[in-house]
Parts: sequence; C-alpha cells; structure tokens
Amino acid sequence: MQEINFTAIIIEASAGTGKTHWITKEFIRLLNKENPASDIRRILAVTFSEKASIEMKTRILENIYKEILEKLSDYGKIELENAILRIRISTIHSLCRLLLKRFAFYREIDPFFSVIDKRESKLLSYRAFNRFLSDESSGKIIPLLNRFKLQIFEKFLFSIMEKHPYTTIGVPEGELTNQITSISRDVSNIAKRMKEELSVFDFNDLEIMTYNILSEHPDALMILEDFDEKNNFIFVDEFQDTNLLQWRIIYKLVEEWLSGYGAKAETGRPYGIFLVGDRKQSIYKFRGAEGKVFDEAKKVLNIYCREKKLLKNYRSASEIICFINDVFKDIYPWTEEKLLSGLEVDAPACIEINLLDEKDSDNAKDKEYEWVLGKILELIESKKQIWDKKIKGFRPIEFRDIAILLRKKAGKNFPLLEKHLKEKGIPFVVPGGMGFYQEQEIIFLLSLVYSILDPSDMYSLWDLSSSVYHINPEQVYCWRGILKEKELVEVIEEIINELNFWDGLSTQQKANVEKFLMIIDEWRGTPLYTISRNLRTMMLSDEEPKADIFSEHQNAVRVMTIHNAKGLEFPAVFLINIEDGKINIKEEEIFYRKTEEDLPYKFILKEEADEEYEDEFRNMLEEEEKRILYVALTRACQYLFISGIKKRKGSIWTSMLEKFQSRFPATSVCKKSFMEERVERIKERKYLPEDLRFSGLLTSYTEEKEKGIYHYEGTILGDIAHKLLYDISEGLIHNKDTYRKRVRFYLKKANFEKNKKMENILKNIYETIEKTPGLKKILEKREDGLSEVPFIIEIEGKIYTGFIDRIIIEEKVCHIYDYKMKEDSVGKFKEQMDIYEKAVKKMFPDRGIVKRYIVFLKSGVIKEI
Repeated sequence: MQEINFTAIIIEASAGTGKTHWITKEFIRLLNKENPASDIRRILAVTFSEKASIEMKTRILENIYKEILEKLSDYGKIELENAILRIRISTIHSLCRLLLKRFAFYREIDPFFSVIDKRESKLLSYRAFNRFLSDESSGKIIPLLNRFKLQIFEKFLFSIMEKHPYTTIGVPEGELTNQITSISRDVSNIAKRMKEELSVFDFNDLEIMTYNILSEHPDALMILEDFDEKNNFIFVDEFQDTNLLQWRIIYKLVEEWLSGYGAKAETGRPYGIFLVGDRKQSIYKFRGAEGKVFDEAKKVLNIYCREKKLLKNYRSASEIICFINDVFKDIYPWTEEKLLSGLEVDAPACIEINLLDEKDSDNAKDKEYEWVLGKILELIESKKQIWDKKIKGFRPIEFRDIAILLRKKAGKNFPLLEKHLKEKGIPFVVPGGMGFYQEQEIIFLLSLVYSILDPSDMYSLWDLSSSVYHINPEQVYCWRGILKEKELVEVIEEIINELNFWDGLSTQQKANVEKFLMIIDEWRGTPLYTISRNLRTMMLSDEEPKADIFSEHQNAVRVMTIHNAKGLEFPAVFLINIEDGKINIKEEEIFYRKTEEDLPYKFILKEEADEEYEDEFRNMLEEEEKRILYVALTRACQYLFISGIKKRKGSIWTSMLEKFQSRFPATSVCKKSFMEERVERIKERKYLPEDLRFSGLLTSYTEEKEKGIYHYEGTILGDIAHKLLYDISEGLIHNKDTYRKRVRFYLKKANFEKNKKMENILKNIYETIEKTPGLKKILEKREDGLSEVPFIIEIEGKIYTGFIDRIIIEEKVCHIYDYKMKEDSVGKFKEQMDIYEKAVKKMFPDRGIVKRYIVFLKSGVIKEI
C-alpha cells in the first residue's frame, strides 16, 4: 500500500478554551493563500445546530476578509467572493438532506421533499399506528393487549419509536421488548410510506435513509466517489453531541480515505478529518448523543489519529476555574483534564452558595428566589464591573449580562420564579420556553375548540362555564352553527373578539394566541374530527415551544435551562433549584447498557429490566447529571451564585456542592433596594392614555392599541402593516405568496376580509419594498435588527410606553425607524422621535449616537430627522 497524506485530528476542547477560534485558524491554514477559492470549495464543516453553523461561518468569513482577500488580485477577489457564496458549513441534517436530494433516484423518493418538525412527525406516527391497528398484521398485538391496556401498550410503543438512534441500531433484550420493537418497526414502515406519499421526512428519517443509502445500496460506491471527488477536508464541530448513527454517516464518507486507495490517495494532496468537541459536555443523551463516539472514532481512525487537548479557559475568572476544578477533582475524565486560567485580564469575581434547609420553613423556595433576585438587583445597582471582550474594557453590568439557569422548567417552581421576577420589576425573557399547550390561555382555547367540535366533551364545556367568561351551553351551540359557513380559525377569532379575550394578556400570551391561530389556520379544509384528534395528540407533549418573542439585544435577564444555555457565556450566572440535579428512574421507560464493544447499546423496557440492568442504567444517568452540572458552572465568567434546598434525597448536585458552602457563604441582601423603590414609584403613578399621544398619529403599537381599541379604518390598516413588517423582519415571510397569505389572515382577524382597497394597499407595500433596496435592507432579518421593541420611560413626570417599530444596532450607533403609511412633513413626528431616542439611549447606553428615520410605506421614502 502506498503512503498516503491523510490526517485525522481529534481535538478535545474543554469549556471556554476557544474551539471555534481553533477551527477558524485551522480552516484558514488549509487555504492556499494565492488561490483560496479552489480550496474553500473542497472543505466541508458540520455543526450541531444552525446557530453554531452561523457563528462558525461568521468567524471564518471575518478571517478570510482580514487575512486573505485584500492580498489577492482583482480576479482573485472575484473568484474568492464567488466561492464564499458556496462555502459549505451546515448541520448534519442539512448535509443528509443535500445528499438525499442529489441522489433521490437511488432511493426512489421525490427530490423536492420537505422536512417536517417533531410535532408533524408525531401526528403522522399516531396516524400510522391507527392504520396498523386496522391492518391484518395487527393481530400480533392481541397477546400483548391481553397483558396490557391499549394505553399502556401505546406508551411502550412510542417510547421505543422516539428513542432514535438507540433503538434504531441498538440491540433489544427481553421477550416483551423484542415484540414491541418488532411492532414499532412495522408502524415506522407504515409512517415511512405515508411520508413518501406526502413527500415529507423528519430529521430521524434523513439520518436513517442517508446511512442506508451509503451502506446498503448497490450504487453506494458511486455516491462515495462523488463525495470523494469534491471534498478534501471535513470538520465536525460539537462532536460530543453527535449520535452513533450520525458518526457512522460521517465515517462512511471518509472510509475510503483510510484504505490508502482511490483517487484521493493517488493525487498525493493532503486530505483529512478534524473532530472537535468535549465529552465532558455531552448532555443530550435523550436525543441519542453519546460522548463515547470519541473512543469509537479513535479506534476506527487508528494509526492516522492525532489527539490534542485544549485546557486553557479564556472565559472565566481564575476563582471560578479553581472552584470548578475542585468540584470535579476526583471524577474521571476531569481528573486528567483540569482547566487552566487564560483570561487576559484580572477581572473581579465572586462565588456564593446559598442552600436552605427545607425543614426550617414552609416557604423555602420563596426565600431562595427573594435572595436570588435581591442579588441581581445588588449587581445592577452597585454597577459591578464586567470585562467586555467586544470593547476590550470594563463596563457596568446590565440585566442582559445575567442568566438564571435551571435543570428543568417543569413543576411548580418555575411559575413561582416568574411571579417573583414580575413582582420585583426585573425585566426577563425565557428563550426557548417549553410547555406551549400547558399555558392557561392555550388551555382555554383548547377547551373552546373541543367543546365546539365534540358535543360529547362535557369536561371542556364545564371548563368553559367555570372560567371568568362563564360560557354556557347555548353560546357553544350557537358557535357550533357558525361552523357550517366558516372555517374553524375564523370562528375562533370571532369568539375571541366577542369575549374581549385579548384584554389583559401579556405580550407572551398574545404571541401564544397568535401561534395557536396560525396552527389552526394551517388546517383549513381539514375534517373537524381530524383537527380535534391532532390537537388532543399534540397537547400531550410538553416539548412544544411557546411563541418566540426573545431577542438577544433585549436588556433583560435570561431565564433558561442548562441545555438551552450550552454554548453561551454570561458575566453573571445564577444556578438555582440545584436539588433538581438528580435522576428519576421512574420517568424512564427504556433502560440501556453497554454491549461488549461499548457501542451501540443494548436496550430493554423497564418492565423487564432486572436490578443489575437498572443499576447500570442509573450509573449512566448519574454520569450525565455530572456533565450537566459542569456545563452550568462553566457558563459563568465572573459572578457565580448557587442556590437550592439541601438534604433533598438523591440530589447529585447537592451532594457535590454543599461541602463548598462554608468556603463560599451567601451574603444577605438589603430588604428594599433602590431599584425596587423606583419600580414602586412608577407603579403608583396613574396611567394616562393621553401620555401616549403625540402631535402626529402614532402608528406603532401602544398599550392602548394592543387592547384592540381601533378608532377608524386607517388605524387598522396601519396596525396590519406593522404586523406584516414585523413578520418580514422575523423571517416569517419569505416571498410574495406568504406575504399575501398573511395579508388575508390579518384582514380576516380584523373583520375586513372583504375590503379590497385595504388589501391592495397592503399588497402594494410589498411591491414598494422589493423595488427599494434601502428599505429592503432595513426590513430584512438580520442579527443586529430588532422589531416592535417595547419601552417604558419617565420624562418630566410622565410615563411613556409603547413599541419602537425598528432598531438596527451598529457598533456605536443605534438607528431608529418609525413606519408611517402616507408621506408627510417629518417635523410632525419630532416629539415622538425625541421620546423614542431617550428610550433607546436608556436601553443601549453603550451606543453613544442615535439616528432617527421616518419610513413612508406607500412611497418607500426614508427621511432622517
């Protein structure tokens, strides 16, 4: 065998050690500085999430422009910029999708297939199960139904179906597990045929089909040769989040590179694979992610593999680094991978641990949250200094620099935390908030839909009669009659308006209701019994996210789970409810254990597992809990506050952290802070609607308008235009067709669906945007852009509140845009824009310059004030 120029490098990058920086530098190093365009086309980078993909792409492009572009000839610059447009940095699912579309004829699938989300996939799985029950082959479940109720059997079945990839390539053990696994494959095959008929696939399908086509199809060699011809290097980021099937897909793509034969080896040019991650941060076992893929990768890459460990942490202060090392000092692999301090400055730091004794008080959680929020206000009011990497200097801490991290949001503690945050007047956002169908406003709407669609549903009817609206059966009967003439979404909208349901809803609740209406609107023409069945299926899930109203530019405390915080960093972290850092074996339906080769795992249903099997699985879960704690602690840069209830049985985190309480004791907080007094003063003032009115017509959303008080047709037109522009800026509208659908949707909601004049005006706005590059650039979805930004500000004794239509934040300048329908003298809006400017300077004090613009939507003219 001839000598080959193949390289395999595995980088184990601990938290905060700059793995993205390393990948960027290595990517740039592989480029021929005289002809980089050719090399860029031959490098593939795979990441775990879209956000990570964008971050990596941004970093690489910044370095290309900084280090390479300016040194090229004019022709070289054009070539490089064309290559950059096709730079291949994507998620594993995007890679699978591209491969399947390119070679769809091998699988005999529609190359124009769509990818569906988990919600839609689950609905199809339930339909497939119903079809299976009506099929002749369903007789195999009869012996099982003699043993279990159908509901219990369904729970077992879907537990197995949803545990991809463990049950896809794992080894079932136990008679019952084998039987139900066999049935799950029958149901999955039915679901697969249904998806093929609809030309849709979910993320799991993409992985399974890609692996099958690369490993089992007779023409797999042609696909691999095509890949080999186009690629010289592969980077895999966040390798610890890769599941076994994903790794085997990647390995299949480079398998020939290891053989020493083929076109790649014959050229003599260098080629290789880079795997970057941290097994200590592998916390997605529920998705099938497995840190042990590092060991399998080392084994298969064999003699070509070189390893490197990144241990110098550039994120956290030395005090926090030492604390983390002490917490994990006797636990493998931390014993071999202690963090080193690499922060470029001597930043102030603080660690406090406050563990309350549950026996001391019935309201221990109230005390914990009062302490946490008191500490947050202390940080803000004392203007604690934090190191800002962007400005390379210190600045006072803001709310946006603080994160409250939780192990989970389920249970009664999270609503209690929200209640305390609101009472203290602390601005907060919940990125990726789950539990959409458990929100009160959605529960009410579900009861409304069920009672209308299903006359036998007495529980939903009782729920409506017990609500604050006291809805009686006669009202429901009347609404049911309207369904003969109108779509369900139109009926629900009429009822919402009739009940004045929007009144009193928060911004989050209004967004949730809008999302609910959009979901129902997608089912136009669907039989009503199918809609009812779909909703009943979906409401069982607590994974459906709430409507997203989050923006990273908001000056608000982030409240998130540790899983959502992974990959992020915060100057101040509050890790609360640490008693939740435990395992609950009762919640698990499937247990796993290692095979002789370590991977893939064997699996068995809890019903059949013996004590040894359970203990082995419990140990796996305990290891994961330790990794989750590590991820939580390493999010903190300078200030780390830990709280919870001690002596809770079985809490892994409490047992690991309580021994440090005497070393890092909690300090008390002031009874009433300056910030609390200020909030109380604002709350005591009488709210005057006149304070919201300026010399001109205020077309941005005010609190008055959000309550649905429309005075005349022009106001409604302006409100709808604002909603449409918001949807464009949030990336919800991608083309003319989706824009026109939204126009019709919002007109129907406002009971103006027959007003062609308004419809034409709104449609013309889109045409104006398309014809006006400057306006299009302002409205497009962008990282530095905010839409419908809420504010409240006190000026000369008056409280002004409202929404700023558009803010674009550059390095030292904030650009404010306000939308108006008709062109007019900008002087009429000066008072309004003065107030907006003061609000923006309060929100973004680090931006010294504010520029103000009026955007006239009908003409596309933009005028600066």
